[in-house]
Amino acid sequence: MNQEFDYDLIVVGGGGAGLSGSIWAAQAGCKVLIIEADDHVGGSTGLSDGVFNAADTSVQRKLGFKDSIDEYFDYYMTLNAWRLPTAVVRRFCEEATPTLEWLIELGVNYPEQVAKKPVQPIYATSIETGGLYAAGVEWPPRGHRPPEGGRAYAEVMENRRAVLGVEVALKTRVRELIVEDGAVRGVVVDGQQIRSRAVLLACGGLARAEEALVRTWFPDAYDTLPAGYRPQTVACPNNRGDGVALGQQANADIIGKDCGLAAHSWILPNCPPGDPGRQPKSSIYVNARGQRFAAETAPYAVMPGLIKAQGFKTWGIFDEGARLRSDPSGALISAEWDPQFVLDSVKRGDIIMGDTIEELAGKLGMRPKALRVTIEQWNEDVRAGKDRWFDREMDQIHPIDQGPWYAYRIGLGGFILTGVGPRIDPDCHAYDMDGQIIPGLFAAGEASGGVLGERYVGGGNSVANAITMGRVAGMTIGRELKG
Repeated sequence: MNQEFDYDLIVVGGGGAGLSGSIWAAQAGCKVLIIEADDHVGGSTGLSDGVFNAADTSVQRKLGFKDSIDEYFDYYMTLNAWRLPTAVVRRFCEEATPTLEWLIELGVNYPEQVAKKPVQPIYATSIETGGLYAAGVEWPPRGHRPPEGGRAYAEVMENRRAVLGVEVALKTRVRELIVEDGAVRGVVVDGQQIRSRAVLLACGGLARAEEALVRTWFPDAYDTLPAGYRPQTVACPNNRGDGVALGQQANADIIGKDCGLAAHSWILPNCPPGDPGRQPKSSIYVNARGQRFAAETAPYAVMPGLIKAQGFKTWGIFDEGARLRSDPSGALISAEWDPQFVLDSVKRGDIIMGDTIEELAGKLGMRPKALRVTIEQWNEDVRAGKDRWFDREMDQIHPIDQGPWYAYRIGLGGFILTGVGPRIDPDCHAYDMDGQIIPGLFAAGEASGGVLGERYVGGGNSVANAITMGRVAGMTIGRELKG
């Protein structure tokens, strides 16, 4: 067997995990090559809002917040009902903080200010400015956002990569690993072998993969949708599940079913591309029984689970007043979802209309009296300024009391990111189906399984996972190859 190697490490993917991993391996003396399918580095991290989730940071301390790694770990595991590998999550929580401090040293700026999300959002959102904010259901706030968004990470890490002499091959997709006697010894690109002592899978998730692969690993994205409707995503165009395919070539144990971030939204299957906007602020979410099941403003960290608990049979209800209040300013409904758009959606069958509450309930298969009681209680609460069931803020909210009434499907209309890939240990070694380390194979970020759970802990969970675990992988590889 040929023992000559072209590189110490080949990194598949040049996003947050790949850049971070390559830098830390190179700093340890490794000769590194990044192979990136796109024409530039950055990946999903570079396209993101840039929120980084971490605890006990210098930014928190300067703003007077006391936090700890233990509290962060407990929050992370509790939110995911302890259905994640404890040691891996513990390592992530411990390493996220020094990773964020390293990014600050590289030049990433987190303004020393507490920022807040827009008032009364009933859609996934983060802050518009830079700073620190509560990105999920946590307290103290752990979402750190640079004003420039995710490109801030891509720029500083790309600069550091160049200084260290890490090589990059762009517009190149890796489709095959070199596997010899169970060990990974490089990659094959366009029929050419490039040998290495280790390979780091950092090639993102599977949001853009073929339907069969998405259905297999993220069935929640389809179970909520009408037949023939494909989930929408804003993921990086090259997130095509390469980490799963490459990992399987080495007999990796692939895990992460339904792990990542689903996007709760309206479901309008017949809506022309580019038309959808934000649903009315003065609307309520009801289940198949015609009852509210959650605060409509619940953070996107938990809303997908609340919808799933209702068997994905959930609807948003609003009235004629909400339809007419829409205007180009987007004060209550965005400019795209204007009064005429609602009527057009009714004609297409995407929005259901009833001249009476009872007629609407009949069309939705609900108990008419139950839906009427729900709406009447809501209207009473709006006028009293107090939500009796879910304590939702009532500022700038109107009653739902002007017919006709409308309903739109609420579900997991798509997903932002996934956490499916080879099972890893706290050092990012990839494991095989027999529970053993695959020599020479590592995984990090969305291309690995074990850090992201079914409940997204809040804004920055994915960015922190990518850059932090990429760093952990790079440190491990550097230590094992050059230590």
